[in-house]
Amino acid sequence: MEKSLFIEYVSKVWPRLSLYVRERYNRLANRPTYLHKQWLTRVYSPDQKWEGTSANTSFVMADVVALDSPLPVKRRDAIATASGKLPKVGMKKKLSETDINNINIMTAQLATIDNANGRRDQLNRIYNNILDDGNKCSVGIDERCESIFLEGLSEGVAAVPDEDNVGAAIRVNYGYYPDHIFGVEKKGEVSADDIERVVDKVNADGNSAGYGLIDLSTYRKLRKSRWARELVASGNNQSFTDDTVLKVPTPAEFNAAVQDEYGFQFYTIDRTCLVEKDGKRKSIKPFKANRIVFLPTIDNVGSLVWSNTAEATRRVSGVEYTVVDEYKLISRYSKTDPLEEFTTGQALVLPVIENVDQIYVLDFDEALEVDTAAEGSDTSDVNVTVWGRTYVKADIISALQSLGSDIKSGASDADVIAAVNRLDDLGKKKLAGMFPAIDVSKLSFSKDADQTGKPVTVSSKGTVTASSDQGWCTADVSGKTVTVKVQQNSSAARTANVKITQNSRSVVVSVSQEASE
Repeated sequence: MEKSLFIEYVSKVWPRLSLYVRERYNRLANRPTYLHKQWLTRVYSPDQKWEGTSANTSFVMADVVALDSPLPVKRRDAIATASGKLPKVGMKKKLSETDINNINIMTAQLATIDNANGRRDQLNRIYNNILDDGNKCSVGIDERCESIFLEGLSEGVAAVPDEDNVGAAIRVNYGYYPDHIFGVEKKGEVSADDIERVVDKVNADGNSAGYGLIDLSTYRKLRKSRWARELVASGNNQSFTDDTVLKVPTPAEFNAAVQDEYGFQFYTIDRTCLVEKDGKRKSIKPFKANRIVFLPTIDNVGSLVWSNTAEATRRVSGVEYTVVDEYKLISRYSKTDPLEEFTTGQALVLPVIENVDQIYVLDFDEALEVDTAAEGSDTSDVNVTVWGRTYVKADIISALQSLGSDIKSGASDADVIAAVNRLDDLGKKKLAGMFPAIDVSKLSFSKDADQTGKPVTVSSKGTVTASSDQGWCTADVSGKTVTVKVQQNSSAARTANVKITQNSRSVVVSVSQEASE
């Protein structure tokens, strides 16, 4: 590394780069928003690690006791912690020989200008050319932090570039609670029941939902939905039936109705970030669509944790440095063969979302649909397909009832799917854990007899039993392995169901065999 080729200019203005960055931002007609700067508190980390702590807090009443009596001890609330090493975020800009020549020409022209105003304007052009790369490096770090923040806020996890693995990324998990993440009953649609299910959970936990964060395109679709129209109509004391045509409410009408009915207000996010990789650029919207993220407040969502980079304390001779926003180290230097001038920006920084025990999510895409093909082939209606697996329907209904569902015995496949969709993520995990965990759900055989068989491995705990509903197909059990065998087929293609039972609940493996030629 060598000193800048324009050191006479760089040495004068580089220490004031932060002022230039701020002025350039303020002059923009459409200034980008940086919610991570507004909603996060900047925190320095001396050990270059981040930590987000949330307490699963509930408030219980104090006891009333007689005088001279001891106070009962209450249990402490659980504290969850997510932590990790701060990633390095940075970018580099380059002036090629052509760019350098252009600045040289501008500098040569400066000597020929004898007008004071003209010289000032020419100097400003030179300084702008020199400072602009520093500005872009600084803003580039802001854009990356904003992308990480919005992705993490909407999904609970975020992919962060890892300097040690080119082209790879590290995954930051903020530890969103599975029992705070809900799907909708019908995929892609939101009903009053869906919203109320989340709000009821928030209230039951002793929390509050002040804001519902939602991307703008999803908000517009939601505002046009039947649920939104009926909500506003009901708030206006308008009578209507299922056949009544209701007008689309204005944003003000919709927001007021939501605030009045559920106590939260929508906050729309329409943020685009530009990503460049291998010289190709594309636009992304980091805040995930088709979901609502419920927050108690937007005043303090977490911390922007930062630390010093290695170069911040071990600076290289000849390189010009400046610091922007405390944590962004911007440097300027040159090299030869070919002649190039570089500007780099680097930071150890990460937006950290905290108090995740007060964050809830409603995902419009997180919903199962009835498998019509499987339902059509199940002529006796004893099974139901959930998560691509076939289960004995009575067992699924029993398991749902044990989780508090009000589903009735003998419910239809559609009712079963709706009941599963009403569960939060933790409930869905518990439901799946009540059934045998198998590695395959379908087996196919040729027309020939196969007495060696094909294995189905059960990985969950408990004694395994298995049976087939067809005589030509058998199922033998040895420990956690079910071996399915078939006899020679001399007729049309045929199917069988092998029921694997563990802990009194069953999953079904579909078996098919080719027709005889």
